[in-house]
Amino acid sequence: MPKNNTLEEGSRRTQRWRCMSIVLRIIVGALFVLSAVAKLIDIDPFELYVFSYGFFPFTVVDVLVRLCIAAELILGIFIILGWYRRLVKVLTLLMLVFFSLFLCYAALKGRMESCQCFGQLVDFNPIQSLLKNGVLILLVLVAYRLQGEEKPVRRKGLRLGLSAGIVVLATVAIFAISLPDSWLFGPSNNRYHKDTLAESIAPDGVLGDRHLDQGRQLVAFVTPGCEFCKMARQKIGTIAERHDLDTTHIHYIEPSELGDSVFLRLTYGQRPLVMLLDDGEVEATFHSRNISERQIADFLSQ
Repeated sequence: MPKNNTLEEGSRRTQRWRCMSIVLRIIVGALFVLSAVAKLIDIDPFELYVFSYGFFPFTVVDVLVRLCIAAELILGIFIILGWYRRLVKVLTLLMLVFFSLFLCYAALKGRMESCQCFGQLVDFNPIQSLLKNGVLILLVLVAYRLQGEEKPVRRKGLRLGLSAGIVVLATVAIFAISLPDSWLFGPSNNRYHKDTLAESIAPDGVLGDRHLDQGRQLVAFVTPGCEFCKMARQKIGTIAERHDLDTTHIHYIEPSELGDSVFLRLTYGQRPLVMLLDDGEVEATFHSRNISERQIADFLSQ
C-alpha cells in the first residue's frame, strides 16, 4: 500500500475517533444540562430530599441546592463547548464520584425513593442512579481519551473572559429564577380567627382532647392532597428528627377533624397554617415557605 494512502487512512480514522468523541461529549454535557434544568423546574422536592437527611439547616440547604444546580449546568456547558478539557474532565469525574458516594449512603440507609437526579422528570432510585453515574463516568473517560490533548488557544484572555461570564451568568440566572425561601420570606403574621381557635382548643371544644391549651405545642392546619402541606409536614418532621423533639407536641389538624366550615373560618382558607402555641396563646405562625427551624427547635425544646 502506498505511503500516502496509509497516511490518508490514518487521518480519516483519527477524524472518525474525534467525531465520535465530540458526539459522546455533547451527549454527556446535554445530560448534565438536562439534569440541572429538571431540578430547577421542580426545585421543592429536591430541596426537601436533601433537607430530609438532616445534614444542614434549611437556610443552608436552599442555597446549597441552587449552587449544586448551577455547578451542574456550568459543567454541562463547558463539556459541550470542549473548553478546558483536563480541568472539566477532573471536575466532572469528581462530581459524579461524590454523588455516587452519596447514593451509596442513601441505599445503605434504605432510602429507595427518587433521588431527584433528574427532578420529577425521571424517577430514579439510588441504585438506578448509581448505574447511570457509572455509565456517565465511562462515557466521560472514553470521550476525553478519544479526543486527545487540547490544542493551544491563541486568545486565552478572550476565552477566560467568556468562561467567567458563563459561570457568573449561569449562577445568577439560577438564583434569579428561583430565589431561596430564606431570602424571600421572613417571619409573618398569618391571619387566623382568634375566637374560633380559642373555642376549638378549649377543654370542651372540638380539639379539646388534644390539650392544645396546655404547654408548648406546634399545630399545623393541613389538607389532604395539598403539595404545600406535604412540604410543611416533611420540613417539620425533619426538624423534629434533627433536634430530637418530642413529637407528641406536634399536631396536624385536617378539615375532617375540625369540620370544613370551622377549618375555613379559623384559617381563612390558608393551607398550611402552622402555629406555635404556648398554653393556648399563639407565639408565632408560619406557612410552608418560611418555617423557621431554629424558632421551632428552641420553642419545643424548652
